[in-house]
Parts: sequence; structure tokens; C-alpha cells
Amino acid sequence: MPTLHWVGKDKVVNHHHDVPFRLLDKQYTFTANADNPANSTSNRIIHGDNLEALKSLLPEFEGRVKCIYIDPPYNTGNEGWVYNDAVNDPKIKKWLGQVVGKEGDDLSRHDKWLCMMYPRLKLLHRLLGDEGVIFISINDIEESSLKLICDEIFGSQNFLTKFIWNSEGNTDNQLEIKVNHEYILCYLKKINNKFKAIGKTIDPNTRLDSNLWQGVVDNNINKNNPSNPPSELLLPIGFPCIENDISYKAKKLDLVFFEVTQLEGYVSDDIKKKYGIEPLSGMPVKLDDMVIKNGKLAAPCRIYGGFANANKLISFIKNDLKPVLDDDGSMMEFYLNKNFAVRYTKENKNPSNILSVLRGFGTTEKTRTTLKNMGIKFDYPKPVELIQYLLGFGAEHQDSIILDSFAGSGTTAEAVFNLNENDGGNRSFICIEMMDYAEKITAKRAELIANGYVSKKLGKIKKGTGGGFDFYTVGETLFNEDNNINENIGSDPIRQYVAYTESIPASLQCGSANLVSRYALGVSDAVLWLFYYERDRVTTLNLEFLASLNIKALIENGGKRPEQFVIYADKCALDKDFLYKHSITFKRIPRDITRF
Repeated sequence: MPTLHWVGKDKVVNHHHDVPFRLLDKQYTFTANADNPANSTSNRIIHGDNLEALKSLLPEFEGRVKCIYIDPPYNTGNEGWVYNDAVNDPKIKKWLGQVVGKEGDDLSRHDKWLCMMYPRLKLLHRLLGDEGVIFISINDIEESSLKLICDEIFGSQNFLTKFIWNSEGNTDNQLEIKVNHEYILCYLKKINNKFKAIGKTIDPNTRLDSNLWQGVVDNNINKNNPSNPPSELLLPIGFPCIENDISYKAKKLDLVFFEVTQLEGYVSDDIKKKYGIEPLSGMPVKLDDMVIKNGKLAAPCRIYGGFANANKLISFIKNDLKPVLDDDGSMMEFYLNKNFAVRYTKENKNPSNILSVLRGFGTTEKTRTTLKNMGIKFDYPKPVELIQYLLGFGAEHQDSIILDSFAGSGTTAEAVFNLNENDGGNRSFICIEMMDYAEKITAKRAELIANGYVSKKLGKIKKGTGGGFDFYTVGETLFNEDNNINENIGSDPIRQYVAYTESIPASLQCGSANLVSRYALGVSDAVLWLFYYERDRVTTLNLEFLASLNIKALIENGGKRPEQFVIYADKCALDKDFLYKHSITFKRIPRDITRF
């Protein structure tokens, strides 16, 4: 697989492991007024460096996010926007200087962009669930580079498609060619789960007379290509047709016809021409006269060609021409159309038609005007219609968690509120924004959408969707610069962090008020984890501490005596033989606390 190399790559490939773990500090909670509809309230808007914020989300959300949408900087070099679409922002420059070092002075604009994106994508990959999907907006400047690093991080086999968004309103009359498109790269966490990762929806540009809108599938089974080698089938008397009285004369064929078509694997155009087989009504080839009387086949007719669903057609015939069950649970039946083609029809309860070219999903200009009427100035917002459409099949499950780590004006938050309002779902969003407008733009927009607002220009009232969110900032680090625990943060965050590094499932974790010990982190049928930590004194793993554990109460309440003990403490007064004999693993604080 091709890989991309750039100046500074060796410094950032594993940098996500070195990012300090910081706590998220809740600043306030917003909930829409009670007269608005019910909507999700377990949402988060986080102000801070998204690299640090993503790291902070891992203990709670690793592998749980259903859908990620990000609209990262396009690296245009334009630094005049409210959203700084370049990597020369002082915060990014400072980060590059710290991580890449002096080598960063020689980085090109593209090197800087790649250094910025790589570790963030690595963390996003960890947060994405096994049935998850990620959408990444980009334009021509970095699309090819983004594709290569995403192939490296997400796996080229998990690439689903590259959507092309017809951005319509983006105009620049000074350009030789008007560029009215952008890209949205789409990857799955696991391609084998694509039917669970991608929901079903109908592109609104699907033609109005399509059976998809009617919830019906109606397809031709004639597939004249090498993937469907020709075979002979017998249609019995009574086989249905949509025409009452029509007929078609059988073709006179010789052995050469069958030998050539079997050898080539299909009925080629040259063979059709040689034997006078008509383009429309000639396939499948009729080996007997086909006579339709009163909408049914009057005599048996052998047909020859390549067929899809041939086994289902045979089942239909064996079932006395009555509907048969398809693999998706719908009932399937077959018929002849006016061109003597064999077709099948079935109910389609969950129709889908997702196109790779996205048209008619709003424009940046229109969205900018809408935000202006809300009292929000933001130059290049993504249309909510576009994001809502993507989330409609990327987060079809109504309890999905959606993550946007380049939240900008908060379009993703609005899209989630809208989807929930439309279908009664309880999807939740996590929006991260580094820039200082995170509260006055990103959070403000979410508040206005949830509560409703009056347009400053039109005076019309936009009804609220309901919902709420918690607003966070990225706070203190868990470890000090000297690699000791930051004791100012309290014991609960430390316990949660250690429980995560020990991979203790939430269902097995213990609060400080538990039967065994206030130091217990978690307990399973096999293991008891303890975090013996006190801020104001040194803790020692000794016989006295072991005697304080109420194992008896655990057993009396339906538990089992642990086979193993994992105990964190500042010191250990027990020798190695004792620890081994009693299956105790000692881990020293803070040395043996895993950094991830």
C-alpha cells in the first residue's frame, strides 16, 4: 500500500500517546425552555485544543462513537476568516514547535497540515465504534494527502467512497474555472460491518417516478455478462405477464451458438447480430415460441441467457408461481414484461439510494445568511442540510453518538437536534472547537436552535427543537510535569483514569462506597482491583491493608472470592514470594499507572 512521507512525520506518528491526559471541566449546563419539544440533553460542547480534548474522551467514549463528521482546515492559506483555515494559527504553531522542534522551522504549509491532522485522526480512529463511519470534508488542496494518511490510519480496505459535494453557490469569477465542488471522504471502522454502519435513505434527487419512493423493488433478472454465464431455464404454463396477448417466435439456433456463448461466458453483440437477436425483446433468448394468452404463458418456453436470482426464480416456479421469501424477509414474485424480459418485484420496506454525488443540499452562502439572521457571523459554514443527510444514514440508530472535533459554527449540533426532532430519536453530539468563539458562536447557535429564535431580518419565529448540552473546557493535566499525579484534581478522576487503563468494564467498576473497600476500583469473578491512594499520606500495601478488605461481604452478596488481586499503592511491604503465593500484582503509584 502506498504511504505518504513528509518532514516531521516521525515526530507525530505516535504523538497521540504523548499527549497529556487532561480533565474536562464542566462550565455550565444549558437546557431548552420547557415549552419546546423533548430532545437529547446528554450533549457536549468542548472548548479547547481538539487533540487534548479527544484524548480526554477516550476513557468514556473509546469505541462507542457511531458517526464522526469533521470539517478540518482546508489549508488554503486564507487567514482572514473567522474560522482560521490555515495552520498558521498561533496555537498550532506553538504545538508544532513543541512536538516537531527546530525541524518545524523548515516545514512547508503542507507538512504542517499533515503534522496537525495525523495524531488527531489516530485518536478519532480509537473513538470510532466497530460499526462506525467517519466523514471528512476536504477540497483539492489536501484531498490526495488526506486519502493516503486515512488509508494508513483507518486501513485502505475500510475506505467506502469519496463523496463529491456540488457546493453550487461557491463562486469566484476571477478563476479560469469555477470550482463548485468539494469532497467528503468516507471510511468505516470495519468494512465487514458496512451493512450495520451505513443506514438506508433515499437521495432526494432520485427521480420522482422511481419505485424507491413507493417502497417497491422491480428489477430485470436478465444479466448478460461474464459474471452471469448463460444457462437454460424452463418457464411453465401459467407464468404471469403484464400483457394480455402477445407472442414471440423462437430463434433458430445451432450448436455453434451454444458453444461460442458458453466459451465466451455471455451472448456477445456479434452473436446477437449473427443470429438476429433483437436488442430489447431478444434477451433472454427464447428457444421455444413464447405465447401469452390472458396474461399468462400458454405453453412451456425454454429461455437461455445469464440470470441474477435464478435460484429464486426456480423456487417461484416450484412454488406453483406463488410468491417466495427473499433473503431480506420480503415476498418476491416474477413476471414477464412487454419486452419478454423476466423481472421480479418485491416490497422494499427500507429502500435506499445513496449517491456519491451530493446535489441540492444547501449552500455556504445561504447558510451564512441564515446564521446572520440569528445574530451569528461566520463566513464559511457547512449547510445543515448536507450534514443532516450524512448523519441520516451514518447515524441512523436513534441512540447514536456523533462526534465533530472541528465544530466551527455548530452545524453538526443543529443537524443532530433536527434529526431527533424528525424521528423522535435520542442521538447525542460531542462538538469540540479550539477557537475562542466556541461559546459565542458554536454554543450560542445550539442554544438558539434548541430554544427557537426570531429572524433579525424576516421577523419570523423559528420554533425550537428542544434539547440541551453541557459546556466544557479542557482543564488540568492528570500528571504534573515531573510525572507525578496532579493531586489538585481529586481522587475520583484519578480512579476513573486507572479503571480505564486496567480495562475494567463500567459494569464491573466500584464506587468508593462498596462492600469490599473504599479503595476498590472494580471486581469480577476472577479479579479484584484496588487503588490504595491518599493525597496527604504515603500508602503501603501490607498485611494490615489486606486484612481490611471485606472479602466475606463480597461472597455473602453473591460474589466469588477473587482469584487475583491488582493493587496500586505508593509502597509495598510484602515480599515477592508472598505476592506470588496469594496472586497479588502490586503496582506502584505513580510509576505503574499506564500512560496511553
